[in-house]
Amino acid sequence: MDLSGYEIKKIRKALKSAYPTRDKLIIMLREEIDIDESEVPQDSDYEHVLFDLIRNFESQGSIKKLIDGARRGNPGNDLLHKLSTRINAFQILAPLKEKYIKQMKQSYLACCPEDWDNNQNTETTDELKQILDNLEDMPQGSNPYTHTEQFVARFLTDAANRLSPKELDKLNELGKRYFKNFDKLLTPKDETPTIERTQNIPNHLIVHLYPSKQQNKRYFISAWFISDGENDKFNHQTGEGYKFLEIQEQEQETFTLEQIPSLIEDYLRQITSYLTDFSSQPTIEIFLPYELLNEPIDTWRIEQEEELPIPIGSLYKVIVRSSRRLEKKYPNRHLWVQKWKTLKELTENTCSVCCTSGDRYSWEKLLYKLNLDCAVALKLMKPPSKEIFKVMNQTAIPIALWLRQELENLNHRLELDELLTCSITELPEQVKRKRLCDFPEKSEQRIGHHLSLLWENPYILPPQIEYTTPS
Repeated sequence: MDLSGYEIKKIRKALKSAYPTRDKLIIMLREEIDIDESEVPQDSDYEHVLFDLIRNFESQGSIKKLIDGARRGNPGNDLLHKLSTRINAFQILAPLKEKYIKQMKQSYLACCPEDWDNNQNTETTDELKQILDNLEDMPQGSNPYTHTEQFVARFLTDAANRLSPKELDKLNELGKRYFKNFDKLLTPKDETPTIERTQNIPNHLIVHLYPSKQQNKRYFISAWFISDGENDKFNHQTGEGYKFLEIQEQEQETFTLEQIPSLIEDYLRQITSYLTDFSSQPTIEIFLPYELLNEPIDTWRIEQEEELPIPIGSLYKVIVRSSRRLEKKYPNRHLWVQKWKTLKELTENTCSVCCTSGDRYSWEKLLYKLNLDCAVALKLMKPPSKEIFKVMNQTAIPIALWLRQELENLNHRLELDELLTCSITELPEQVKRKRLCDFPEKSEQRIGHHLSLLWENPYILPPQIEYTTPS
């Protein structure tokens, strides 16, 4: 297809976001589209490389092949995820914009959130390109269809009486070809089933730290946001429902642990635009290698918008995840899923009933006991060794709670037991409250300063990509 300058610009920006260097672009093209490096344009200016590459695919009529391959190579990238929808909408509506721009604007306004016209000055929006850009920037909310999809369907419904039969048939055909379940979107307005908004829509900030092989104690970092954590609203295998978060204003690729809190601050700023009045407080899930699983990440202090620096675990539910379970060679996913399902059936039980205490055992005996009992949760009063962390993964334990430091305070066992009187589903919130409760206390003998929670939901994972450690 022939691309407009607008479409070329959007494709170029999305590719640069997902593949910021020519080397990474070459890897994607070779692995996903079987394009050899010799066919990739060479230029000192990477923008020219991308532009020439897009023009090459355009001349061959293979733009869809390029976009599909790029999405497979980086399924969690938000710009790539939205790219097809935006280009498809532009292809459908661009031929009609001169004739029907007023109707398009009315349909656009009808799709805006209640306060969007106040914030975005929609009164001056009269260009299709600007409309599509604004639609992409809107928070998704709980509607399963994107604002762009809603806008296209709304326009076809609103303008049905003005469009010629030929135009209407053409738009319906394109809509069904480009958009999933387009017929449902075209349900007349007075028959459209309302999607009931619910309070406390769960959402998740997912952060993955993985060590550099070349630089000691430096880490690569990737992050995604799931704005609607209901089970049918996201899919880690396809990347649906995930928004890739970019590192802002950072030229380096690896970071020390001391630099990570400032990056998380930036991620939290980025996800603000995706939160609605119905969103719950985000859960922060950090995937870590074995050597970092006992790091006090919940004590990292963040300082948002010149506010007071507060430990992140006192503001958010912060849980640790094992990056070992992301590996394709991890052999125990089936057991992990089974145990998670068992755990979901125990939601009315208190944590103390579900937890196995592991302090008295060597790693060999603990492995035996957890397997024998088909245990789903583990409690430890002292910091786990690397061998114990490996036992957690080999037995596919979904939940583990431990103290990162052995405490002299004789009441700490009673405090932990009291914490575990809640139901399983309430545990992350109870851990956050305990951290907040002990935050003002300076004594290092308070358990809230040392609580780590492993919470391994097998369905909340980074988008499915090849997890090999970069060099």
